[in-house]
Order: sequence, then structure tokens, then C-alpha cells
Amino acid sequence: MSGRVDLNLLLTLETLLNELNVTRAATKLNSSQPAVSAQLVRLRRMFNDPLLIPGARGMTPTPRALELAPRLSELLDGFRAIVQPDTFDPATAQGSILIGTTDATQCRMAKWFGDLAAAAPGIQIGFVSATRLMVPDIEHHMASGHVDIIISRRSAFPDRLHVRPLHDEHFVAVMRWDHPYRKKQLTAKAFAAMQHVIVSPLGGEFDDTTDEILAGMGLSRSTVVSVPSFLVAERILRSTDFVSVFPASLARGMTSSLKSYPLPYAMPKIELAMAWHVRTNLSPLHRWVREQIAQLLSSPWEEAGGSMAQIAW
Repeated sequence: MSGRVDLNLLLTLETLLNELNVTRAATKLNSSQPAVSAQLVRLRRMFNDPLLIPGARGMTPTPRALELAPRLSELLDGFRAIVQPDTFDPATAQGSILIGTTDATQCRMAKWFGDLAAAAPGIQIGFVSATRLMVPDIEHHMASGHVDIIISRRSAFPDRLHVRPLHDEHFVAVMRWDHPYRKKQLTAKAFAAMQHVIVSPLGGEFDDTTDEILAGMGLSRSTVVSVPSFLVAERILRSTDFVSVFPASLARGMTSSLKSYPLPYAMPKIELAMAWHVRTNLSPLHRWVREQIAQLLSSPWEEAGGSMAQIAW
């Protein structure tokens, strides 16, 4: 590679890695397809690597391109930070941010959107669904701009991402108010004997930590259905005698339809955290939104609406 580097070429490479399509990259760069194709030829010569391989469904990055992506984003974000104004005004800011998280966290964030629209009318928030295919390569999906912020358990994040702890989440057992089980306390034996709905955010899982704990107690449970959404599980619980395990902060917002019990076993708490890529680390817009989210989600769950007001007794 030559000692002189054309920053415009690096910007083109960053855009190509995000879009994986020459035509879309050209549109985003306000350029033409032939011009971007010519720049790709120069980039391949510069790095002595094909970088992007054409295919029927877009372009596939080479291992060298995937290695370059996070370092390239960090470099270009550094240059952007130099030319961006020091002050950030949410009232005039424009932009969109994509967040990957569960519907439980989305529900907890719902109260924020009215304030966001008033304080920052030009900022749009979109939620994207996590899939099994995304999990092994979270960093790549964040580097390519498919998602900007992920809110999940801390243990899910690779070391190269920026991470901010939010709060520890606790869990409760939930069922409909007129469920046949009406005792003041839920025992492990009674819990295991019920039919269960499992909420698996990635979909398709029929056992989780609860099954491991019950097995250690010499118990097992019957799982009837596994769904990726707590809201879908709530609809199922309302019309059946099933039971499920929900985040306590979410269950507290569903007291009109569900009653809850403390779990009859020791469930490890989940450390919820927010992660983002170096690509957006220095962006004033992203930094402001991350701070708003942190303020919203960092309070302990007990403070979000009273102390276990929905407990069955």
C-alpha cells in the first residue's frame, strides 16, 4: 500500500462495507455507480485484496475487509469528530438510531418517547429484532450499521464493543389473576407441575436456566410453547392456566391481567447493559441518545413503580 492515503477512498470503503452493494453505496455517497466501482478497483490495489466479492445477493466481505472494518470506522470517526461542532443541540439535531433489544426493554422505554419527541423532534428511534444469525457476529452487524445500540445481558457482548452497565434485572413467576392456583406462596413443586410458556428472545428454545435449577432440585417442568416475545406470552397467559417467568419490571406493568409470585428458587439476576460500536462512539447524536437511555434504564427495578404491588397476595 502506498504511503499516501486518499481519505475519500477510505470513506468509499466504509460505505461499501456498510451497504455491501455498489449501487446503494453510490447513492449514499452522492456519486455514480461507475465512479464507486472505479474506487473499489483502486481500493483492491491499495490493500492487495479483493475486499468485496460480488454475489447473487450482494457483496461478501473478505476476511481482510472484516478485519479492516472496525479500525476503519474508528479512524474516520476520529476525523469526523475533529470537524463536528463542539456543542450538540437535540432540538435541531437530525438522525436515526437503531436499537436491538427485547420487547420487555422496549416496554420499559415506552414512557421516554413522548419526551424525546418534544426535546429532539428530528431524532428517530427504530427497534430491530435480534436473530440467531446475528448473535455470533454482533460486532460486524454493529460495524455495518444494521444496529447502533444493543441492550441485553452483559455477558452477551464481545470485548471490543463499548459497554455501559444499566441495572440488574430480577424475575418473577406470572399467571392470570383467576388462575386455579390461589395460594399465598408458590412452591417449587407446584410451579414445576404447571404447564409453562418460555420466552426465548432468539426463538425456538424449550429450556433455559429455570430447567437447570429445577433439575438440581429433582424437578422438571412441561413447556407447552416457546415464543420470542413477552407481549405474546402475556396474551397466552391471559387465556390459559399456563405460567411463565417474566422480568419483574415488566410484570409490574401488566397487573391488570397478570398476578405474580416470587420465584420458588434462587434465580441469578441478569446484569443488563448497553453496548455500541466504535463506529458511533464519538458521535454527539449517539452519545446524547445513549445518555438518555442510561438515565432511563439505570434506576433499580424496585423504583420503577412501587414495591412489588402486583404480588398475588
